[in-house]
Amino acid sequence: MLLILNLIGTFVFGLSGAMLAVRKRLDLFGVLVLAAATALGGGITRDILLGRTPPATLGDWRYLTVAACAGLVVFVEYRRVAHWSNLVQVFDAAGLGLFTVTGTSTALNAGLGLMPAALLGMLTGVGGGALRDVLAREVPLVLRGEIYALASLLGALIVIAAASASVLGTPAEIIAASATFVFRMVSLWRDWNLPIARPHEHPSALSPPS
Repeated sequence: MLLILNLIGTFVFGLSGAMLAVRKRLDLFGVLVLAAATALGGGITRDILLGRTPPATLGDWRYLTVAACAGLVVFVEYRRVAHWSNLVQVFDAAGLGLFTVTGTSTALNAGLGLMPAALLGMLTGVGGGALRDVLAREVPLVLRGEIYALASLLGALIVIAAASASVLGTPAEIIAASATFVFRMVSLWRDWNLPIARPHEHPSALSPPS
């Protein structure tokens, strides 16, 4: 079941990367690259930081295959996939919660401290999307005010709180993933955003001419 959920999350993240690639008018190779980077980037980064090489997703052909299939689906049926963009957002939020929890648990099992494990779990959840945006020459979504990284961090903190209380297990992980999912979806529904930096004009520009 965990493998199936991971593959679903991989596919949905791949869809989001491929959709951005099509909007950027990239060729087939570019669409596949962005799909794979989005789907696998967070997990690969996590494994490299933990010294687990080669990364797990590169050692299992199913992950690369699923990411490539997501890219091909969008390349061929972009308009149809774009029509279901709201559903893609739902699955994206679910994938964010799942990848955050598995990333945090993996970091804890590798012997990391609680806060480093939480940060690495968040990186697992948002890393692929950040890599996607960088490759597409955009400011990463996680830095643009949307409640995305914060939702991921919430799930990671729940996991480490459960680990601290020695109650970490499947129920706690489900609660953590659900919290990330709900927080992300409510933020989209209510249009919640983090405060955005707004540089003030220079005082001389505000003073009337003499």
